[in-house]
Amino acid sequence: MRICLMMAATLALASAASAAELDRPTAILVSPIHEAQIVRADDGKDHVEYELLVVSVFSEPVTLSSVAVLDPAGNELMRIQGDALAAATQTLFAKTATPAIPASAAASVDVDLILPPGTAPERVTHRIAYTLAADSKEALMIRSLQVDGPEVTVNRQPAIVIKSPVAGNGWLAAAGCCKPNIHRDLRIAIDGRRIETGETFFIDWNRVKNDKIYDGDGKKVEQHYAFGHDVLAVADGTIVSIHDGMPDETPFRLMLPKAKEDYGGNHVMLDIAANVFALYEHLQPGSLTVKIGDAVKAGTPLGKIGNTGPSEGPHLHFGLLNKPDILAGRSLPFVFDSFTLVGAVDLDASKGDRLVILPQSRQVRFAYPLYGSIQDYP
Repeated sequence: MRICLMMAATLALASAASAAELDRPTAILVSPIHEAQIVRADDGKDHVEYELLVVSVFSEPVTLSSVAVLDPAGNELMRIQGDALAAATQTLFAKTATPAIPASAAASVDVDLILPPGTAPERVTHRIAYTLAADSKEALMIRSLQVDGPEVTVNRQPAIVIKSPVAGNGWLAAAGCCKPNIHRDLRIAIDGRRIETGETFFIDWNRVKNDKIYDGDGKKVEQHYAFGHDVLAVADGTIVSIHDGMPDETPFRLMLPKAKEDYGGNHVMLDIAANVFALYEHLQPGSLTVKIGDAVKAGTPLGKIGNTGPSEGPHLHFGLLNKPDILAGRSLPFVFDSFTLVGAVDLDASKGDRLVILPQSRQVRFAYPLYGSIQDYP
């Protein structure tokens, strides 16, 4: 009986200690914005994409020092720290990179978990370390500068296979997944209940010739090599939305939208599968060849690349959404059935209107063109 009582007391003390260990005051609250999504990229790797919402509950700045991603067994899959963490930590809508989260404010941390094909686990968790100011007045209540968690579910459904929306050579993914940039980092609060990431996998296509994307000073739309090129249906589908009549804007002058429809300029939206909508934006006025309700086949011309809406130069803004709503839809991962990878832009070395291109040449199948890559399409 005495042994049983001693064992019960020991278990009770261990349970109490464990509970006390869990009840640790922290300076931050961390949660996933939504489940992780996977895309097979042109580097031959699976990119697992998601965001962590970090809320500071202090009246002083909190600086993240590392974010470790762990598999279900606790093995470390990657660690984000230093300059990479500073770039990935951003204010929510303004997208300002901020190594220190301001007092009583929120930021999002981009996670680009790169893994060998087919090895992504069903879920991941995290170990997040942070620091407080040396003279912090509130640090006394903090027992540990580390947060264990949160858990993020990984959606391992394969990305949607589509045809390219452009044809020809020299197409530059001037924005897109998976490094921090204007589209990868769009986050919009919807109905006060959730944050949607409407452009994670959206791509801005410019066209490159002789290490440039335009002739001369580029101040006329006609000087841009992408201007006027056809955009093509990426799959069989039905037109569910169009917007036309907006004029081409002068390059390098960003117009201010006056209505929700203005954000994408002239656009076409194509319903290609259950809860899958292909969106083409910034199209040339008067170039649209379809109307709502039209059924089209893959490869059908839908319009031409322009510079309408809030666009600083002619390009195609393209991606897939899970609903026919430019602002409230979630970006879906996609891959192209075939293209030739011909180079990649060194984003740090490129200056002004001259691109520093690292040439290569290889055929790619069933992959997503990463931010900065240059592709040829048949």
